[in-house]
Amino acid sequence: MRAQLLDLSRRMARAIRAALDSRAALGDDLAQRLRDLLPPLRLWGLAVVLASWELSRAERNRAALSAVLSGSGVPSFWGQLDLFAGQLAPFVQASRDATSPEETTEAALRFLEAVRAVGLPLVRQVVQSRAFRVAAEVIGRDLPETDQAPKKPATAVKKPPTEQTSSQAEAPSVEPSPDWRPGSPLAEREETATAYLIFLGWPRADVERFLGGKR
Repeated sequence: MRAQLLDLSRRMARAIRAALDSRAALGDDLAQRLRDLLPPLRLWGLAVVLASWELSRAERNRAALSAVLSGSGVPSFWGQLDLFAGQLAPFVQASRDATSPEETTEAALRFLEAVRAVGLPLVRQVVQSRAFRVAAEVIGRDLPETDQAPKKPATAVKKPPTEQTSSQAEAPSVEPSPDWRPGSPLAEREETATAYLIFLGWPRADVERFLGGKR
């Protein structure tokens, strides 16, 4: 249900942005007022509220939607939106069907028509209410419009040694065991390790002493 809700919400958000950003809307006083009324967080919150309401009209979806929207208070808006189903239906349907830029534009026009039909004062009252502000904040935190992959932790790089103790400096050389004879797997690993440590900035003498102690 989460995936279904996010998909419909993103379609609606795309249509709303198209309504507010299109060239045709630049001279539209209603669009300008809505731009001031719907900054990004509120716009996304409105899209999720409307999408959840549309999906909640199927009784079987309500429990799952309530679980996804836990803590947001969004289900409390569903009954109020039922009163404006006739005005909202064209926008909702156009958003669901939009798969091309032209269809998104059509959904954008339907959004502006819905706002005119419902009335801008009522829309303003709803999106500026405390209940809606709380809902938008929870939605922005728990249902972000853009999923972000977790960052990989940075890998620590071992710094080359800067000082050698007297015992290290005076340590006698150690003869390699038979397992370290040229051409053996361990010898090949030592060559790889040597190249890598030199690449990281270790002096060759330090690398040879370090690896010599590992034999």
